[in-house]
Amino acid sequence: MKTLSIIAIVVAAVSALLGIISRIMIQPFFGGLRVEAHAFLQFSSVCLLFAIALGTLKLLEKK
Repeated sequence: MKTLSIIAIVVAAVSALLGIISRIMIQPFFGGLRVEAHAFLQFSSVCLLFAIALGTLKLLEKK
């Protein structure tokens, strides 16, 4: 469970970085797919919420 939480945090960090770069460049990444910066940033938020949920689940399982 801890590993999955760490993976979600790393994916969120990479997604946030891609979103910030895409916003600075004012161009979407991945040419034909046209993935906007907003999509990267929203996906980053979802990954962070998933990591928080897994972390709290782990804390509750200890008790």
